[in-house]
Amino acid sequence: MRKLLLLPFIALVFFSCNNNDEQIKKLQAQSDSLQAEITNRDKTVDDFFKSFNEIQDDLDKIKEKENILTISTNLTENPSDSQKEQIKSDIEALNQLIQKNKDKINKLQSRLRHSNIKIGELKKTIEKLKKIIDEKNTEIENLNKQIEGLNITIENLNQNVDSLNIENEQKDNVIAEKDTKLNTAYYVFGSTKELKEHGVITKEGGFVGLGKIIKLQQDFNKDYFTKIDINKETKFDLYSKKADIITTHPSGSYKFIKNGKTIESLVITNPKEFWSASKYLVIVVE
Repeated sequence: MRKLLLLPFIALVFFSCNNNDEQIKKLQAQSDSLQAEITNRDKTVDDFFKSFNEIQDDLDKIKEKENILTISTNLTENPSDSQKEQIKSDIEALNQLIQKNKDKINKLQSRLRHSNIKIGELKKTIEKLKKIIDEKNTEIENLNKQIEGLNITIENLNQNVDSLNIENEQKDNVIAEKDTKLNTAYYVFGSTKELKEHGVITKEGGFVGLGKIIKLQQDFNKDYFTKIDINKETKFDLYSKKADIITTHPSGSYKFIKNGKTIESLVITNPKEFWSASKYLVIVVE
C-alpha cells in the first residue's frame, strides 16, 4: 500500500523537474536573444559613432580647403592659368568630399529608421551633421559664383586687351603703311631717246628745233620706274659721259662721283632733303 502511495508523489516530482527544465531553457533562450540584441545594438551604435568621427574629420578637411580657397580668391585678382586650374581642382575636390558625406548621412538616416534602436540623441546628431553639410554645400556654391565672376572679369579684361591689341595692330599697320609710303621713291635713267620713247620725258619750247627743254612728261609712264626704299638706296651706278637730273631735287643733297671723264654714279648725301620736293628721280645720261 505504501508503494502505491509513493507512485503519485514520484510522478509529481518528475513532472515538476521536467517543467523547471523547460522554463530554464525558455529563460536561457530569452537571455541569449537579449544578449544578441544588446551586442547588435552596441555594434550599431559603435558604427554610428565611427561614421560620425569620419564625417567630422571630413568637415575639418572641408574647412581647411575653404580657408585656402578664400585666401586664393581674395589675394589673386589676376590669377595665372595654373592658379585658376588649381582653384577649380580644389573646388571639385570639395564638391566630391561634400557629396561623399551627404551619402554617408543619408545611409545613417536610413539605417536608423530601419533599426530597432530608439536613441533621440543619435537622430539629433545626424540632423545636425546634415545641416552642417548643407551649409558647406551652400558655401561652395558661393565660392563657385565668385570664381565664375572672377573668370568673367578676366575674360572681359582679356577681351579688352584683345581689342586694344587689334587696335594697336591696326594703328601699327597704318603707321607702317604711311612709313613705307614716306620712304618709297621711284627712279629711272636712260638716254633722251629711250626715256622719250617710254613716255617718261618730253621736249618743249625752243625755236626751229633749237633750245628745247627736256622735262618730265605730264602724264609720264610710272610703270617704267624702279621702286626703292629711300633709306636703303642712296647710290645709283651710271657709268656715262654725261648725266643730268631733270626732276626737282635740292642741289646740296646729292653729288656725282666721277672717274676722269666718266660719271660713275649718283650719290644722295641727304635722302630726306633730296626726296622732299619729288619722289620721282629722272636722270638723262649720254
